[in-house]
Amino acid sequence: MADPFMYSEVDRTKSRWVAKVFQEFGRPKTTLRALFYYALSREESDYPICGGFVGEIRITRPYQESDGEKLAKWAGKAQSQGFLPADALLKEEPGDHIFLPETRLYRTNKLELWLNRSVFNSLLEPVCSRHGIVLVSTVRPTQKLLQQLFERAASQTTVLCLSDLSEESFSFAGNLAAAIADARPSWAPEIRVLQAALTPEQVLQWKIPMALQRTDKSEAQKKYKKYLQAYKLSHHKIAELDALEACYPRGIAGFCEDLLVRY
Repeated sequence: MADPFMYSEVDRTKSRWVAKVFQEFGRPKTTLRALFYYALSREESDYPICGGFVGEIRITRPYQESDGEKLAKWAGKAQSQGFLPADALLKEEPGDHIFLPETRLYRTNKLELWLNRSVFNSLLEPVCSRHGIVLVSTVRPTQKLLQQLFERAASQTTVLCLSDLSEESFSFAGNLAAAIADARPSWAPEIRVLQAALTPEQVLQWKIPMALQRTDKSEAQKKYKKYLQAYKLSHHKIAELDALEACYPRGIAGFCEDLLVRY
């Protein structure tokens, strides 16, 4: 059964606003959270606010962090009504993903890019392919992924890691390094693991906005709090890779392009 409010004036107005912001953003495809961060960066006071009656828009104001809770709803309605392309917003893909470049450069290349957010695979795979870099996305490394890494690795191989700066993900690079050390066979070369993003220094340097995250009193929270103390950043907040889409020139693909060139 169709949503009875699908084509209300509020739906059309909010959906058109989402489509306008997406068009301004200028990315052919991006993530919902990246669109959220871009909306936060806008100075226009044009976000429509509902009045006391259904279908009534009384005022507009700047976009706020609390508005992000309903962005998925309005983006979905924008796609349903044809204001936003159906494939405009990328989604996480469950499971482990590995992308080998079409060229054979990776057989002698000493760099790999690992991230724990599969939503960026389609944006980063072309960049990695151009540089002959293997791209891997996984929430946590499996023995199979580690074994494949050992078989690919050349001497002095470096794995560059991308993950959110959050209670759940800030230790992604450290956990990968520990897993490699535990599983590395005697014949495999040493593999260096570096946190390429997001780091507290990058959050401060690029003025990346941090959003509130749900936390509980866990050992992970204590470690996250200790990790951020030196930078005077709140452990109640998260810095997401999606923000690079809005804060870094040419988005997260541009960030990775510059990163791989530098290394």
